[in-house]
Amino acid sequence: DATARAAAKAERRRARALAAYQRFGEKLANRGVVYVASIPPFMRPDKVRHLLSQHGEVTRLYLVPEDAAVARRRKKLGGQRSTNYVEGWVEFADKKLARRVARGLHRTKMGGKKRSYYSEDTWNLKYLRHFTWSHLTEKKAYERRVREHKLRLEMVAAKKTNQEFRQLVDHSKAVRSIQERKVKKAAASVAA
Repeated sequence: DATARAAAKAERRRARALAAYQRFGEKLANRGVVYVASIPPFMRPDKVRHLLSQHGEVTRLYLVPEDAAVARRRKKLGGQRSTNYVEGWVEFADKKLARRVARGLHRTKMGGKKRSYYSEDTWNLKYLRHFTWSHLTEKKAYERRVREHKLRLEMVAAKKTNQEFRQLVDHSKAVRSIQERKVKKAAASVAA
């Protein structure tokens, strides 16, 4: 009798956990992703989150930092030292809301107070239909793997050219040594 009650209790607990898991899956399926094509200079992720969360619940945000070479050049020429971002993705809690935000804000001024740094910049947004956050993380992981593979190939090619160069240097030393010995032998036979 006690074991039957414990089993029933465990079954109810499993059923509640499964229901919570299904509700979470439904929430994830209902989320929408908006692509932000351009980020104004000096704008930080928290500012983007703040501006877009005024229109709905933002669950996740990812901004791509500018290329390292571009940042180095900008800093070398006396530019701003902090990170600039070039593009980004924003995940909203609701697909319909994400679509409305993208349509409503696309090509509109960011606004705010007149003296605000971003008041004259415009939003460049696009709702990504059938796009989930996992697609973005898969893309980043794929790009990282491709970059690592290219780096490995470059290292192998560099080692190979380095080894070929060493062999050529060793061969030239051997040829030079042989020629020097021949010259010494010829000089010794002429002297004798």
